[in-house]
Amino acid sequence: MASARFALLLIAASAVPALGSEPLPLSRDEFKMYRHYKVAIEDPRVQKMKPESRNAAIAKDAKYKLKDLVAVIAKGDEAGDLKAICEKNLKEALEGTDLKGRLGKLEADLTEEHGVAYVQWMNEKQEALPIEASVAAATAVAACPVVSTVQVWAMDKANPKARVFQGLIGASSAANIKVDKAKDFAVTRYMRLFEKVKSVSNGDDLSGELGEAKATGP
Repeated sequence: MASARFALLLIAASAVPALGSEPLPLSRDEFKMYRHYKVAIEDPRVQKMKPESRNAAIAKDAKYKLKDLVAVIAKGDEAGDLKAICEKNLKEALEGTDLKGRLGKLEADLTEEHGVAYVQWMNEKQEALPIEASVAAATAVAACPVVSTVQVWAMDKANPKARVFQGLIGASSAANIKVDKAKDFAVTRYMRLFEKVKSVSNGDDLSGELGEAKATGP
């Protein structure tokens, strides 16, 4: 029991995003507006309009203020590859936690207004799953704040094709997770913030949820 408690303390203590992550120039709401614009500007009906009239038409249809949309377009166009920035930040931040060396798929899907971050890791101790999931979600949304949802799942390190945990969490809920309190509240509070949770630690059957994780790092 003492060794398990020590392992949980190590997870929480090391669950601090890595320093030096590249800041994103857009907020979540601005990102949604920018993605809406990027889709709308390709609409054939918009393309038929005069170029100088397109932004105003998009703003009116979406009930945006034109000046806000114009500002967001400028920020988004200058931002560069948001997906690459987010995924770089995810890797750096999560490698600053106890999940380092056990990370699998780390991806940001920013093709839609509702961006999604995907975080996969390999689990060694089932009792640590709630803490690891909480740390992964909170770290991910801090590293890539434009996403609206974080999807997390864990594979059994001893059997990398066996999934042992999965869940979804909204970005605003993930932002309420305090990583330094994960050891205390992951089970009693933070797990309640997740949706569609399945965990072998709860007795759930994930035998039909197959996949393979490849650890990163040494």
